[in-house]
Amino acid sequence: MLVATYENPAALALVFGGLARQTTNEFEVIIADDGSGDATRAVVGAFAERKTVPVRHVWQNDEGVRKGKILNRALLDARAEYVIFLDGDIVPARDFVARHLELARPRTYLSGSCVLLGPAASRTLTAADVAGGALDGLRSCRRGNRRARRVAARRIPGLAAILDRAASEPVGFHGGNASVSREDALAIGGFDERLARFEDKDFGHRLRLRGLRGASVRYRIPAWHLHHERPYANQRLREYSRALFEANVAEGRAYTEHGLVRRPSYDRDAVADTKVE
Repeated sequence: MLVATYENPAALALVFGGLARQTTNEFEVIIADDGSGDATRAVVGAFAERKTVPVRHVWQNDEGVRKGKILNRALLDARAEYVIFLDGDIVPARDFVARHLELARPRTYLSGSCVLLGPAASRTLTAADVAGGALDGLRSCRRGNRRARRVAARRIPGLAAILDRAASEPVGFHGGNASVSREDALAIGGFDERLARFEDKDFGHRLRLRGLRGASVRYRIPAWHLHHERPYANQRLREYSRALFEANVAEGRAYTEHGLVRRPSYDRDAVADTKVE
């Protein structure tokens, strides 16, 4: 599992609380850190010391929004054949990992979504709440005022699968809750590192050009997105990335030359400035 994060240690601690109580421990966690400081390093270290699952911390200097680049480094460092993507401000359901692995299919990527927690609910949620299952059942619908029906649908046998099958095509790649085989991710060159926005859309578009189908798991694999401000929002950067993404779509090439191709002789053991085993 790749967990992308940047300077939000409080949220990351809650995410780790969700990962610590998964129904399976047959996974590894690689923190794809886009330049966070010592507080994040301490949170990662504390989670690693619990020895719930193997943990590694892949870090790069803070030089602006470079999520695609750090995810590429984490992809290359991954040892599993199947990769699950999670953002560092999204708390996973208890069966998050197990369901991604159960629903994985050849030539298919899975893409979910999130229940959006409001500011008050996000501020008051604690590690003890997560550990105690406060987000597991219908009570969580009161915490999240948007998309909470995705939690409720899971309570009715078969309904979540029906709703997911009814999702409109093509299913986009939601990088905060998604999964795909590592082979397919590497085969398209990983993420386009020029993009500071739209990197997930571009990644998903190129997976489809490679012949993969996107399958919705919005209702079958929910997660909870913690509210936070977005000081990194930059309209010029957004428009620049949009133009690059649209050019990629027009070009119609599944493989990006602005991703993993830059490091063909990549040394996995030297991937990060900081690692936690």
